[in-house]
Amino acid sequence: MGEGVPVVFMPPIPFCHLEAMWNVPGISAWFDALAHGAEVAIYDARGLGLSEGTSVDCSIEAMTRDLDAVVQRLGWDEFVLCGFFNASAPAIAYASMHPERVTDLVLWGGFARGIDVYPLPMTADVRSAEANWPMALDTAARTWTAGAGDEARRTAEYFRRCARPVQAIAAFVAAREFNVRAELDAVTARTLVIQRREAPSLRPEIARAIAAGIPGAELVLLPGEAASPFSGDIDAGARAIEAFLGIEAHESSVAATTNAFGESLTARELEVLALVAKGRANKEIALALGLSVHTVERHLTNLYPKIGCRSRTEAAAYALTHGLAS
Repeated sequence: MGEGVPVVFMPPIPFCHLEAMWNVPGISAWFDALAHGAEVAIYDARGLGLSEGTSVDCSIEAMTRDLDAVVQRLGWDEFVLCGFFNASAPAIAYASMHPERVTDLVLWGGFARGIDVYPLPMTADVRSAEANWPMALDTAARTWTAGAGDEARRTAEYFRRCARPVQAIAAFVAAREFNVRAELDAVTARTLVIQRREAPSLRPEIARAIAAGIPGAELVLLPGEAASPFSGDIDAGARAIEAFLGIEAHESSVAATTNAFGESLTARELEVLALVAKGRANKEIALALGLSVHTVERHLTNLYPKIGCRSRTEAAAYALTHGLAS
């Protein structure tokens, strides 16, 4: 999506699902903001999300090999690499192996050694995983969002769609074995290590250790308790990353407006809706906003239920009657 600086996001195993992610408002808003100045590529890890296959291989060797296949298919010789949470160690490994390709490295909630984050041994026992999975997801969602309520509920539902219990446990077992501390000083890419200072699951000393180990790395600890960049003060995190990458921040890049149905429209959805009200076709909207037609269609699919509409005509009428067609 988008145009500009090429950016690749490694999937933060086991929570990746290219379709379900757009049902979480914070995720769609965050990526829409970044896509104003970057061409962003996202993919699902093997065996997770929409990827085919029942087996999960989340070893660093498999994840870096898959990333290499993705960027070769894209035809990108150089790119920014983002590794969030469990994708951070594989991203560090890839950057150390391919300094000629990775120009910049962005790590959120990252770690170099899995045992520092997951100190207790894990086993992929089917019965235990199935029994404890609902509670584990709800707990993870509350940690992710720093609270309960509708956002945590949507996040937990997103997590459920990403992986089956045994698949998820297998991914966490693999992440616990990650250890790339020896590769830190081989990373030559400009590196940003970022997370929120008060998030209970993110220990600042782990972030500081990564920043100290990678030559010239920049460490940013933002205020807030939400572990996820897609919750809490989304705008502050997005702008910090945009500033690091030299991307001009879009005005009100992740701002939202609440409508009569209690849902929120992202800034990009508002732009699309305003152009629909002016009678623009999807191709014209895509050209005006610098998007693909597919992306415009996705925004329309997302915003229709938010405003209680089922058609383009109803959406245009809604925009006109609510003063959103300026």
